[in-house]
Amino acid sequence: MGKLHLFNPENDLALAHGNANFTPPKAALALHNAAQALPIWYAAEGDCVYAPDTDPRWWDNTCRRFGLNVSLGKHGIPAPWGWSEHAAGQFRKIGIDGPFPDISVLRNLSHRRTARLLHRTLEKQGNLSYPLPPEPKEITDIALLPDHTSDFFLKAPWSGSGRGVTDCSSLPRHQIIRLAAGIIRRQGSVMLETRLPKERDFAMLFHSDGKGNVTYRGLSLFFNGAANAYGGNIVATQDTLRGLLDTPNADETAAAVATALRDIIGNAYEGPLGVDMMLYGSGSQTLICPTVEVNLRMTMGHLAMHLSRFVDKTTVATFRITPADIPVNPDDISLLPSGSAFTFSLSFPCK
Repeated sequence: MGKLHLFNPENDLALAHGNANFTPPKAALALHNAAQALPIWYAAEGDCVYAPDTDPRWWDNTCRRFGLNVSLGKHGIPAPWGWSEHAAGQFRKIGIDGPFPDISVLRNLSHRRTARLLHRTLEKQGNLSYPLPPEPKEITDIALLPDHTSDFFLKAPWSGSGRGVTDCSSLPRHQIIRLAAGIIRRQGSVMLETRLPKERDFAMLFHSDGKGNVTYRGLSLFFNGAANAYGGNIVATQDTLRGLLDTPNADETAAAVATALRDIIGNAYEGPLGVDMMLYGSGSQTLICPTVEVNLRMTMGHLAMHLSRFVDKTTVATFRITPADIPVNPDDISLLPSGSAFTFSLSFPCK
C-alpha cells in the first residue's frame, strides 16, 4: 500500500502546544490550506495526497505535464509533513486510525535539546577533523541566564524554520529576561546558542528507516527571507550543490552525523529528517557548525531535492515561497493551483 500524504506546516507549533486540542494561528492555517497540494511534488509513484480543496483539473493537468503518478484521495499509510497529536487527529477525522508512531517520543526528540545531544554525541565519537563550536545551553530557570547575553540567540525548544529565534545582540537586558521567562513558562526551558560569524546556511538531509538505520540523502542550500524565516532553496543536482557549498568537510560531516543520529533516534522514527547547519568563519578558516537544528520531519530541502529531477545538470534554479500578492516572473513554474494565498514557484535563470 502507498502512502497518504498530508501537508501540515503548522506541525512545529502543534508540537509546542503538546496535545491534539490545538488550533493553528491564522497564518499557519492559511499556509496549510494554500499548499495542501504540495506533496504532489515529493510523493512516490502510486501514493495519495489528502488535498480536498484542490481542483481535480489542475491536479490531472499537472500529473500529465510532469509525468507524475500520484492521486488525490484519502487512502494509504499516513505520512504527514510532520508528526504530532494534531497531525494524528487530522487523519482520524478522515477515517484513518493508523498506524501512528509513538508521538510522545517524537515530541521529545523534536525538542531543541536533540541538537545539543547531537553536539555531545559528535564530540564523544570524535569522527570530525575540525573543532565543534560551543555547545548550546538549556536554561530552565531565569536565574541561570548568563549576565551577558548579547553573544547569544534565544531559541524556543519547539520551533523551527527560523521562527522562535531571537537575536539578543540589540535587545536590552530586561527584554531578554522577559522573553526567556515567557518561553520557560510555556515550554519548560529556553535554549541559548552562541552567535557565530555565519557565512552560509545549509542543511543535510537524511532518512531513518525506523529500524536503527539513518542514511544520508543529500545537501540542501537554503536562504531566509523576512524576519529570518525560511525563504527558499537552491534547486540543482547534488554535484552542483556540493560545488556551491565549497567545503572539504561535507562528506565526513554527513557520515559522522548519520552515525550519531542512529544512536540518538534508534528505531523511534521512520521518515525523512533534516539537520540545519552553517558555515562560519574562525580566524582564517571556514568551519561547519553541524548542530544548528534537527528537524524530525519532511523539510523544504527534501522538496527541493525532489524538484531537482526537473533541472538539468548544468542549471541552478530557485524555489521560493512568497505571498500571492507579490508578482513573480511569468516564466516561473507555479507549484500550486492559481488563487492560492501563497506562491510556491520554481525559477530558472534567464538564457
